[in-house]
Amino acid sequence: MRNGIIRTARRAVGVAAAGAAMALCLPSSPASATASAAEIFVNGHSGKCLEIADWRKDNGAPARQWDCSDQLNQAWYFADFDTNPTYLDVVNKHSGKCLEVADWRTDNGAPVRQWDCTGKPNQEWSIGWSGPQWQLVNRHSGKCLEVADWRTDNGAPVRQWDCTGQPNQQW
Repeated sequence: MRNGIIRTARRAVGVAAAGAAMALCLPSSPASATASAAEIFVNGHSGKCLEIADWRKDNGAPARQWDCSDQLNQAWYFADFDTNPTYLDVVNKHSGKCLEVADWRTDNGAPVRQWDCTGKPNQEWSIGWSGPQWQLVNRHSGKCLEVADWRTDNGAPVRQWDCTGQPNQQW
């Protein structure tokens, strides 16, 4: 499983590099976003996968963790909706919606959900190395994606928090 996470991270870096090259050559808009192959995010603490709850496709559906099932609601791809290759949108393969911090919040504990992709900073994430795995940092808040309260149960919410480099923030 760890090798899969590393492959995912390497692909993400490759997508960022490809996005940088494309940004130099092409105008970009939401209609012309580039996307990578589908990936899964496995939490470094719980070993569970990031997903959108209950196969929902509506705006506001919460992100959570669940046993990994290799299903589309747990599959994600990186898209580049602007010309800044440092930040990528994380798009759910099932719904086609972007992972975002709710309501442009910047506080610890703000929920993470899906919403129509806008290319705005509350939907953009950078991928940084954090020990043995990677962390996702929101562009707007500068905070990391984590599983709340070090929980390991199915359905535990995913939220943003100050980056600590701890396993519940590693993917």
